[in-house]
Amino acid sequence: MIPLLDTNVLIRFLTSDKGKKYKNLYNFFESLERGEIRAELKLIVLFQVTFVLKSFYKAPGEQIADGLKDLLKYKGIRIKEKKIVQRTLEIWQQKQVDIVDCYLIACLEKDSRNILNSSVFLNKPTHRSA
Repeated sequence: MIPLLDTNVLIRFLTSDKGKKYKNLYNFFESLERGEIRAELKLIVLFQVTFVLKSFYKAPGEQIADGLKDLLKYKGIRIKEKKIVQRTLEIWQQKQVDIVDCYLIACLEKDSRNILNSSVFLNKPTHRSA
């Protein structure tokens, strides 16, 4: 069982936090990059990172997407649906719409099912009994 990456750890790394308590953080990520250690990145954590960096740190979306795409190249980072997540970040970088919507679009590119969203229900005429 490999450890899970936490939102705060990723934020500290991506914002280049140089605080004393994070002095070993960069060694950890260098080891991840080389594949000497492994850690899993959950999709929800990735979404949280984009939200925190954009809303609290006011980081440009393009910079966030570039940083996360680079991170996904690290040999030791495991994430499910890696290609879909990479595509999600590409779409998000281009469109700057909600990251979850970008994820759904990336999923649809792979599997062209329909998405049930509120417009399906709001625009649908009501069924009337005779």
